[in-house]
Amino acid sequence: MKRKGFLSALMLLLMAASAMALPKVETPLLATTCGQSPGAMMIKMSAMQAKVAPVDSSKTLTADELDPAKCRTLVVTAGTSMKGMGAAGTDVDKEIARCTALMKAAKEKGILVIGAHIEGMARRTDASDEASIKAVMPLADVILVIEDSNSDGFFTKYAQELGKELIVVKDALSIGAKLAELQ
Repeated sequence: MKRKGFLSALMLLLMAASAMALPKVETPLLATTCGQSPGAMMIKMSAMQAKVAPVDSSKTLTADELDPAKCRTLVVTAGTSMKGMGAAGTDVDKEIARCTALMKAAKEKGILVIGAHIEGMARRTDASDEASIKAVMPLADVILVIEDSNSDGFFTKYAQELGKELIVVKDALSIGAKLAELQ
């Protein structure tokens, strides 16, 4: 019984220490998606609902267009639809190149970069999903996922391997509240 209490206290202490290491989210906040999915729009809508402002999204933002006066936090969602990309005429390699250049430019400009996976296990099924995750997460300052995306513990392990803080929220609607909490 004493051991169980000790472990519970230790877990709370570790969670508190982890929460202290989370970065401050500054606005304006801008979201984009690596590939073709509604991820960036979902981030924008959830943030707006939580009154995180200003916030915007762009499917095509490039490194050259990134302006620190218009973006202090960049959220890049990973996990993409091969079907959707084909229908939209989007190439996963071009999207990865756009997003990696964008994330590198953001870091050079002192912009916080959040790598996000917010569409659940449905966006972890094929090679393009894996490629976008492997491109985005290592360049992020922090990783944000919904519970369903991490139901198998993949992002917990991956964040540890990368030495990144991991934020897990219940669902896409909870993202904005978490971003507001980190302001």
